[in-house]
Amino acid sequence: MAGEPEKGDGKAKKDSGIKALLLAGVILTLVAAGGGWFLGTQIGKEIAPPPVEPKNQAQKTADTIASNSSVTVLTPILTNMAAPNNAWIRVECSLVSQPGEVLAPSVAAEISNDFLAFLRNSTIAQIKGASGLMNLREDLVDRARTRSKGKVTNVLISSLVIEQ
Repeated sequence: MAGEPEKGDGKAKKDSGIKALLLAGVILTLVAAGGGWFLGTQIGKEIAPPPVEPKNQAQKTADTIASNSSVTVLTPILTNMAAPNNAWIRVECSLVSQPGEVLAPSVAAEISNDFLAFLRNSTIAQIKGASGLMNLREDLVDRARTRSKGKVTNVLISSLVIEQ
């Protein structure tokens, strides 16, 4: 009977195999959790919090426009667009002039008429998206500077609505 295996010996081997597997799983889980925590703290140190300076700088810029410059609010401009035929655009904007300069109402009216003529010849494709909005603003600033002979420094677009 030396060749017969004992019944209790096989069950003990299975229990020890399961225990070893569970122990290896627990150890690997702890190593993974520790590694994740370590990497998270290292990456967290490299990412700096956003600086507070831009908020103050934006506030300074707004205060500079309000205190040193003259702001002329134009009447809303409503016109149809070149393409498509059924598209309408409505723009409300203000002109910021150089410090100490005040725009005459006649100059503001001429600038508004220039904006109207420009918007009437523009298409939705030209104004579409963020880059289109920036290009529109730059074109309006160029037209305002030309018409006012350099008195206008900026154009603030307060609202822009396009209906198709």
